[in-house]
Amino acid sequence: MAVYDCLPPGEQKLADTILARLNNLASYSATELAAEATVSKATAARFFRRIGYASFGDARRQARAEAHLASPLYALAGIKAKERVSDGLSRHVATDLKNLSETFKQSNVASLAEAVSLLAKAPCVRVVGLRNGHFVAAHAAYLLSQLRAEVASLPGAALTPAEDLVSLGRGDALLVVDFRRRSALLQSIVDAGRHAGAKLVFIASPGTPPLSRSGDVVLHCLTEGGSIFDSYVAAVSLVNYLCAAVAQKLGKKSRKRLEAIETLHAALGDLRH
Repeated sequence: MAVYDCLPPGEQKLADTILARLNNLASYSATELAAEATVSKATAARFFRRIGYASFGDARRQARAEAHLASPLYALAGIKAKERVSDGLSRHVATDLKNLSETFKQSNVASLAEAVSLLAKAPCVRVVGLRNGHFVAAHAAYLLSQLRAEVASLPGAALTPAEDLVSLGRGDALLVVDFRRRSALLQSIVDAGRHAGAKLVFIASPGTPPLSRSGDVVLHCLTEGGSIFDSYVAAVSLVNYLCAAVAQKLGKKSRKRLEAIETLHAALGDLRH
């Protein structure tokens, strides 16, 4: 993902093919992957050298060694029954730290700045995340709603995306949390937002072909887990950073809104310090 935007078109096609098959990459040959992507074997060879492997064989050996990173059910079969708790905990923490480091190294400054500007200035902001992306999207919508008006998470309580999307128009922003093993519904929601003329911002992990197109803002987020479940520590951290930056971008407007919210909390007496 660190070099994806710089790849020639043929190698990008191969990258998309590989990302869609990460869960069983070891079962493919280089020739099969090249055929799936409709590129030459020479293109495949160049691609694997570009991303740091001497050959596809080296990449496939790594894929076999990391097979436990697929679905939780598949990963559960590989858990060592006698593993010490301290070993598992150390691996868990190390993986989260790696995800944080790699996410913020890969999310370049220009993309972050563009995302912040869109989320601050768009007349209307909708945030969508399905399956494991839902709670990250809900957190993003909650933080943004403290800073500006016209923010909502979708689908809403009625689980009817049509009613949630109908108010989106040209120049509005749709923030999409897109993690691997995505719901098929997410593609339709993205298409509807694009058709409405909304600007799209993606928080996306590798693992499936991207829903983004040229002109969209994409922030890559690593979600590799230290055991059977994916980790969303980096995603939550990225959301916190984005929303704090939006607050700075809005300046006095966000401060006035936060002050009004605090006044209401005091009047309602709903918080205990």
